Amino acid sequence: MGASRRVERAQTHPNAGGLAVVAATFVVFGTFWGSWAVAAADIEDSLGLSHGGFGLLLSAALAGAVACNAVGGALAERRGTAPVLAASLAGWAVLLLVSAACHPSVPFAVLLVVAMGLGGVVDVVMNVAATAGLAGRPGALVRFHATFNAGAAAGAAVTGLLLAADVSWRWAWLAIGLVALVVAVRLRGAELPAGEAGEHVPLTGALSVLRREGLLLVATAFAVSSLVEGGVELWGVLFLRTTLPSGLAVGVISAVAAYLVATTARSVLGPTVGRRGPVQGVAAGAGTAMAGILVLALADSGPVAGLGLVLAAGGISLCWPLLLSLASADRARPGAVVGAVTAVGYTGFVVGPTVVGALAAGLGLRAGLVLLAGFAAFVAAAPALSGAVVGRDHGAAHRGRPHL
Repeated sequence: MGASRRVERAQTHPNAGGLAVVAATFVVFGTFWGSWAVAAADIEDSLGLSHGGFGLLLSAALAGAVACNAVGGALAERRGTAPVLAASLAGWAVLLLVSAACHPSVPFAVLLVVAMGLGGVVDVVMNVAATAGLAGRPGALVRFHATFNAGAAAGAAVTGLLLAADVSWRWAWLAIGLVALVVAVRLRGAELPAGEAGEHVPLTGALSVLRREGLLLVATAFAVSSLVEGGVELWGVLFLRTTLPSGLAVGVISAVAAYLVATTARSVLGPTVGRRGPVQGVAAGAGTAMAGILVLALADSGPVAGLGLVLAAGGISLCWPLLLSLASADRARPGAVVGAVTAVGYTGFVVGPTVVGALAAGLGLRAGLVLLAGFAAFVAAAPALSGAVVGRDHGAAHRGRPHL
């Protein structure tokens, strides 16, 4: 899509209420993932799975989210973000409520897989709306994503308090599902960014979109960044709770602190990294994450390892919104591109649990975390390589646009 066409189809900015309800979706979705990070050890134990088996289950769930990402982005472009986000959030909320009430292992596992798959639609469409509403403002987009981390901190804290009081994490999921239904109803009448129907783009073909736009390297970096972010949240907390003599308290406190630091990093550093550009922001964030993961993996003290988790979460949190901002530059309707990038990005979430889980099953969680540090190093180094390749191959088409 040419620059002139993008300008012709540019929408007026939606009112503040539109972005506010998108922010509410970020918060409620983040609350679930914060709760999940703390409850993962209990869920793994209740299902009777090893680290490897649990990783395979999560990979299956996120594989569905990959397909839903690609379809969700195309649907958001076809029908607009408002109806697609409202419907997908409502469906996800119902699945979450049913999952919370389901105790048999096999049905619960199936429901979890389906819920996480549908969550992929919620994720991509809320990102499309946020990216469209803050087009050309990477710093503001980074700051906006802090709402997700704030929700995650709340979800982790509440779930940790419930577990400490011998109350099931299921009550937290019931509450999240109910709030999500309320937000879904509010979305039905909201004026969202890119909220009206756009082009009739194909529901598949994410790779062709990325090739056409010269974004394959950006999408690869996004995928590896997703692998690191998901790995830190899942295996980092699991490591603190099960490997070190720290138990629930340090695990929960570290998880909450990590989400709070990520919230602060996105809120405070957003304008700074926006001014300096995505290249430096991604390199700095991923480099910090690499150092934090190594501290987490190599420390024998629970509090020191918890500090490493906090650094890792804060650093890697900068990468997701910066890469999305880069991919969607100069696009008033970013649905297809954001959907394609996040679909590829979610493969990192898919591959990560299986790879790290298999390594952890054989060599221990420390080895799995060291592998995550290596992936973070790749993300930190990718901007220079990607910038050189994209600049060489697509300089004319992308002149004036910042590169990863």
